[in-house]
Amino acid sequence: MKVSALSTAFQSVKANHGCAGVDGVTIGQFEHHLDANLFALSEELRRKTYFPLPLMKIQVAKKNGEPRGLCIPAVRDRVLQKSMLNLIEPVVEKEFETCSFAYRKGRSVKQAVYKIKEYYDKGYRYVVSADIDAFFDTVDHELLLKKFRDVVAAPNIRRLVELWVKAEVWDGTTLSVIEKGIPQGSAISPILANLFLDELDEEMLQKGFKFIRYSDDFVILCKSPKTAAQALELTEHVLEKLLLELDEKEIVSFDKGFKFLGVVFLKSMIMKPFEVQQKHRKILAYPGPFNLNAYLLKKKKGW
Repeated sequence: MKVSALSTAFQSVKANHGCAGVDGVTIGQFEHHLDANLFALSEELRRKTYFPLPLMKIQVAKKNGEPRGLCIPAVRDRVLQKSMLNLIEPVVEKEFETCSFAYRKGRSVKQAVYKIKEYYDKGYRYVVSADIDAFFDTVDHELLLKKFRDVVAAPNIRRLVELWVKAEVWDGTTLSVIEKGIPQGSAISPILANLFLDELDEEMLQKGFKFIRYSDDFVILCKSPKTAAQALELTEHVLEKLLLELDEKEIVSFDKGFKFLGVVFLKSMIMKPFEVQQKHRKILAYPGPFNLNAYLLKKKKGW
């Protein structure tokens, strides 16, 4: 990985204004010795001595106020993940279907809403509305890594992605290894999530269903309740192969109305409730200090 590519990635990381990781190094501190830090990172990759530091698990408030765990990589690891994402995104993106709208350049909630309106105008009035149960916490690593290997051939990139997926996490009291799931908070996670669910997208489209997915939430638009029931059954079958399950699921209609991605659909109307925009998620809990020196000593000794 060239230093110039890492430098470009750092500018993206800086623009996100994230916090420090377990090493306590802020974006400003990393930038203060930017050239040296990027060169060191490039050399670690060249010598194949790179390993990511543990993720720092923090609790942030969701829109409804409930806590959500985010796993924050150290700044150095965020820079490398972003540079790797820039490299693989054009390759992996080619695998994705038009029904997938989350975490993709040029795609948005608004486009997903317009697509739903398009299907409504064509007579699709019954809707399967569902989401996947604890998706980011339950993704099977071996299935995910196999899907990634099928798309990306470079062994060095495969190795890095496996390190990031099977990362260590510091929650303030315990250092543990992620055994399943995709860590929310890592730059590489969104594209891996879409890759994992691409099989669901493909099967639904192959069967001719009007399928719209945004991350782990989706709707299927149908012309009859019977077809909607068949669509729901198919999604459960595909997710079973992926070792996933549905959480909330229902068959609704435009006449009675439903909500998807924070937007209310009722007959021909589309309504977006007023919301107070939060520039930053409220952090509910930070983990206690991490003993980095002891951790690196154990790494050096191979413990």
